[in-house]
Amino acid sequence: MRKIIILLAVLVCSIATHAQTTRNARLKPAAMQNTAQSNTLPIRRVILYSNGVAYIERRGMISGNAEVNLSFKQSQVDDVLKSMLVLDLNQGRIGAVSYNSSLPATARTAEIPFSVESKTGDGGGISEVLAQLQGAKVIVTSTKGTASGSILTVEKRVIPADKDKPGGITHHLVIASEAGEISDFDLADVRSVKLLEEGTKRDLNEFANATASTRRRDAKTITVTSEGSGQREMVVSYTIAAPIWKTTYRVVLDEAGKPFFQGWAIVDNVSEEDWSNVQLSLISGSPVSFIQNLQKPLYRYRPIVPIPEDLNLRPQIYDPENGEGEGSGSGNGSGSGNGDGNGSGGGSPPPPAEKPMFDGANNNFMVSSGFAGTTVSDAIVNKDSGVQTAASGSERGELFEYKIDQPVTVLRNRSALIPIIQTRMEGERVSIFRDQSEEDSDDDDDESEAVRKANPRPMSGLLLKNISAMTFEGGPMTILDREAYAGEALMERLKPKEQRLISFALDLGTLVRIEKKADREPAKLVKVVNGVFQVHYFKTDKKIYKLSNQSDRLKTVYVEHPVRQNWILSPNFAKPDYTTARFYRFRVELAPFENKEIVIGENLGMMDSYSLSTFSPKDLDVFIAGKFIDEGVRAKLSKLIDLRMKINQINAKVEISEQEIEAITKDQERFRENIEALAKTPEAKQLIARYIAKANEQESRLEQINNERQLMVVEKDKLERELAIEIKNLEIQ
Repeated sequence: MRKIIILLAVLVCSIATHAQTTRNARLKPAAMQNTAQSNTLPIRRVILYSNGVAYIERRGMISGNAEVNLSFKQSQVDDVLKSMLVLDLNQGRIGAVSYNSSLPATARTAEIPFSVESKTGDGGGISEVLAQLQGAKVIVTSTKGTASGSILTVEKRVIPADKDKPGGITHHLVIASEAGEISDFDLADVRSVKLLEEGTKRDLNEFANATASTRRRDAKTITVTSEGSGQREMVVSYTIAAPIWKTTYRVVLDEAGKPFFQGWAIVDNVSEEDWSNVQLSLISGSPVSFIQNLQKPLYRYRPIVPIPEDLNLRPQIYDPENGEGEGSGSGNGSGSGNGDGNGSGGGSPPPPAEKPMFDGANNNFMVSSGFAGTTVSDAIVNKDSGVQTAASGSERGELFEYKIDQPVTVLRNRSALIPIIQTRMEGERVSIFRDQSEEDSDDDDDESEAVRKANPRPMSGLLLKNISAMTFEGGPMTILDREAYAGEALMERLKPKEQRLISFALDLGTLVRIEKKADREPAKLVKVVNGVFQVHYFKTDKKIYKLSNQSDRLKTVYVEHPVRQNWILSPNFAKPDYTTARFYRFRVELAPFENKEIVIGENLGMMDSYSLSTFSPKDLDVFIAGKFIDEGVRAKLSKLIDLRMKINQINAKVEISEQEIEAITKDQERFRENIEALAKTPEAKQLIARYIAKANEQESRLEQINNERQLMVVEKDKLERELAIEIKNLEIQ
């Protein structure tokens, strides 16, 4: 068994050495037959971004024809392929950047005409490999000599046991020479089997590489090649996913409450490589970043079109257009294609204008201290960079950079706390009160909530102003008051010349009580629109903040009053010192043991509507009492009310006449029933005459009522037309 394993290892090594030599000879021209030297490029610069991306820059010296192998995790390869930049800073020429396929081993070995099981029994590992190479030309070296030929088969022989020797199984390699001689070799005596055909060696190498990749599932090697002579510097940069860097701050207050500001950055090196004496920068901002699957081979669907048997297709040849010309353009997109063309042009680009290293714009800024050495942007336009640029230009970042002045060392899988800011700031001690009674308090128990509402107090804090030229990224903050711990706070991003309130403890020396009132202001606008009387007014909510300074020190309190949708501050009450997106802020100065009140009023626009067609004297009295209208409008409304009252009186008379008609109709029905009953008695004649006389009187009354109703209907129509005209002509603004 040991001999078989050794023989298999010798076979693979022999093949790999021969294949590598052949590949190098094939790739390099005759004038450059120097063997490529393997080099390493240490990490020299790391830039961490707050959006979870890291920019890595490697630099190192190489000589001659060099290969640089970079190892990455599988998840990092897409980012590297998208962002890798390779520069040779002297006379070298950058060659191909290659990496192993992302296809699984089963897919890569699917077309190889043999396979090898990782575990084999019967001691037949090499025998199984050679049996699948039937017909391959080989040179066999054994203890009995050397022979060449083509593999015919691997014969399995069973050795029977006898009294002195146990039985067993042997494998014999059978080959046939070009002269027709057939030989067999016991594999136990074979020292090496050398493959002579390039295709077979390539298949075996590919099989070995594919199976080796299964043992390193999360590892990818990217190889960068450069051809040249002499020593020169190479730069390789790329971006990969990385933990976001974080900031923490310390604020030390002196006797006067002036803050001394110190900021620290927390960085994490989760890679498999140490950051040793690297130039570290921290970028605050939100550059666009995404992941695209670039390492996986992609194929487009193409339809299969049958070729008619009677049609002989030949390639078409098209005349080229005139290649002389020039042009420019820009755009973005994605796609693939191929083509060819020709053209010529002349001229030289203008020299690049001097510019700052970084510019600031919008909400993000970038500043930088000097960096010794060739920057990537300068190296790109350098004639010795190894890359011939097609155009000149510059990128201006809308970011803010913290550049660490001294080199930093962070070992792999370690983190570091690095000082980035230390400066004096402008600020003052303040107290900040925000009414929490209307906010959710699910995290508080009933007892603490009751105490908080019964004894509301503001928060101790700072009004901090950034007088530096730096932007401070958001993060936690620890406050030390005269060298003693005072509390902690959270701060959002603070830009230059911006000021921010910071709270860190409860102010036990100030008490705030709140009183709420609601009222309705007099009408601000009265108008008539399409026969509807509209009264516009404000509903006013007043909140009275009663502040008490219970200490012997001067207090500055900021009262934060929430901004409510559709509500506006009343001009009749306190005005805010400034407004944020969510709060009005009122500054109140309190002398020692002083009590003050601040009244904040908010108005909400309201409207009551009344239909003029049903306007009543009671509504008019309300308008007059509320002074919604003047005397001229009152006279117009009085006329409308008079017309409405006359119409109502006619309606009442019509209703009475209808009731009288209904009563007469019922009496006449009763008369008819009585007359029919009395007609059968001798005493009926006199009573019937009486009923008939009464009925005649009622008929006369019915005629009179009908005549009166007709007159009332005519009068009502007249009054309603007059009322409609008056309503239409009534205008109140």
